[in-house]
Amino acid sequence: IESLSSYARQFMERMKKPDLDYIEGLSPAISIDQRRASKNPRSTVGTVTEIYDYLRLLFARIGIPHCPQCGRRVSKQTIEQMVDQILNLSPGTKIQVLSPIIRFKKGEHKQILEDIQKKGFVRVRVDGNTFEVEEDIKIDRYKNHNIEVVVDRLLVKPEIKTRLAGSIETALNLSEGIVVIDREGGKEKMFSEHFSCPSCGINLPEIAPRIFSFNNPYGACPACSGLGFKMEFDPELIVPDKNKSILQGALVPWGEVKGK
Repeated sequence: IESLSSYARQFMERMKKPDLDYIEGLSPAISIDQRRASKNPRSTVGTVTEIYDYLRLLFARIGIPHCPQCGRRVSKQTIEQMVDQILNLSPGTKIQVLSPIIRFKKGEHKQILEDIQKKGFVRVRVDGNTFEVEEDIKIDRYKNHNIEVVVDRLLVKPEIKTRLAGSIETALNLSEGIVVIDREGGKEKMFSEHFSCPSCGINLPEIAPRIFSFNNPYGACPACSGLGFKMEFDPELIVPDKNKSILQGALVPWGEVKGK
């Protein structure tokens, strides 16, 4: 019965069940019916067999999102999960909680630096170098830059849990959901509370069955609207003979010119 469609199963439930205890050795029943071929462009093997809905649920439950540009795996975490990972570092490790507000953008960003100072922050890191906000920071307007606000500096130990959580929350609010933990003598660690690629700045939607549906605006290809093909003009078909003039019938869609 499990192999039958939902439409067929509803009729099976109305039938009287046989009086028996156990059945074995029965091969599955296959019903073949001849019908006219469907010309609906949205009808596929997956939709006809109804396996399409199960696949959408499968990908929505176990799917792992990756950045469409760099291919990097993206994930989201809660503040509690971020704090737990940071506290797993060796006790006494020096860390900086950074908020990346500018990622690989050109400009002097003077207004942004002024806003940082007004909000009470003391230090910023520009292209890997740390400066006091009050300093006259020289930034080449024609080059791409990374600017990160130094939200807090800490030594890893159990007592900093509450303070660390507050600093991470502040950093997430400044950079719209991304925080960088810079540890002394080690690699940086990026965290995100959204499905967002910290390198490319691309935000991905929550994984749900609808984004795997080509019949849903959230999941359909924006170029073909989920149909799998696009209507486009082919110049070679419109003007097959480029030696002809318009009066000589160069434009095939217009047909032959019958007047002057």
